[in-house]
Amino acid sequence: MEKILSKYIKVCESDQLANGGMRTVDADGTPIVVVRHGDHFYALRYECSHEEFPLSEGWVEDGCLFCAFHGAKFDLKSGDALSLPAYEGVKTYPVRVVDDQIEVKVE
Repeated sequence: MEKILSKYIKVCESDQLANGGMRTVDADGTPIVVVRHGDHFYALRYECSHEEFPLSEGWVEDGCLFCAFHGAKFDLKSGDALSLPAYEGVKTYPVRVVDDQIEVKVE
């Protein structure tokens, strides 16, 4: 049986993201969008599940990330799709802040 390793990868400094801001990062070969909402940070799959459009082109509102292409809405915490045209959610990744560095856990 093959063991799946997961680790936290430093992706950026916390002060590089303003409230509502987001940034696309490469976390050990995995493209991820990191979002700041208030004092919390979230990491989600880079592309919308509807049309593979970059979610980093969208906007954050009321705890949700909106895709700029067709307006699909995703919950920041769970990645669940909350509005059409998206039916499927997007993958989320654990995030932590250590010494003002945002780290994302990837497998």
